[in-house]
Amino acid sequence: MTVSFVKADNNDKQAFLIILGLEFILIIVGLIIGYPVGIYFCISGYIVGFILPLFLKGMFKAERVNFPHLVERVSLIVIIAFGEAIVNLTSYFNSKTPLVYAAFLFLSLVLMFASYVVLSDELIDHHQISKGFISMYSHIAIVVAILLSTVAIQYLQVQNINKTFLFFLIIFSMALYYFSLAINQVYNKSECRFSIRNLLTLLLIFALGVSYLWVVIKSKIGISICLLIWNLLFFLEFYIKGNKNEFR
Repeated sequence: MTVSFVKADNNDKQAFLIILGLEFILIIVGLIIGYPVGIYFCISGYIVGFILPLFLKGMFKAERVNFPHLVERVSLIVIIAFGEAIVNLTSYFNSKTPLVYAAFLFLSLVLMFASYVVLSDELIDHHQISKGFISMYSHIAIVVAILLSTVAIQYLQVQNINKTFLFFLIIFSMALYYFSLAINQVYNKSECRFSIRNLLTLLLIFALGVSYLWVVIKSKIGISICLLIWNLLFFLEFYIKGNKNEFR
């Protein structure tokens, strides 16, 4: 048993050393070569650090991962991303833009964050043994989705923005965000796992939101109301799921 534990410990160390070593070598080579060719080596180093753990995941041991700490760390990144999104809303506070736009968009962001809080605090089982790969990579997608939502909010103020582009940008950011939340249900408490009905409800909410958005895409206030109602429906589905757990 001792030999087996030492081997598992060495596997973890070897995986980290391989990943960090390759990253370090590529970045150092890039810095030595210099701009513009060197930048590609630095980018390659980042990509290696991002993708290589997936190929070496067999070397990592779930028992060595502090899952509650992992959930806390990734949650902090999401909080920072939402903070950045709210800061960008300040551009709506001017004499030319009605305050109702900022109010609706702010509430939309609050509801998006509330859905995340319900998932991370109420639904996920923090006391489990897991490598946490899905959590780590899905949170990258969550942050990207929040940033894309921030961009879409900024584009709402652009008079000549292509409405079709804005339509698909909003759809993609919403789909990426809520899909990334839903996929984390693999970490939920057993009684909080999403059923087929829950998943179909989420898909129905998404489809209704897409349809409504297409109808109001030429109206700023229409888009703002659509986002508010859309995120409210998603939040209610997550909230109801969390409340069912409390009453069990």
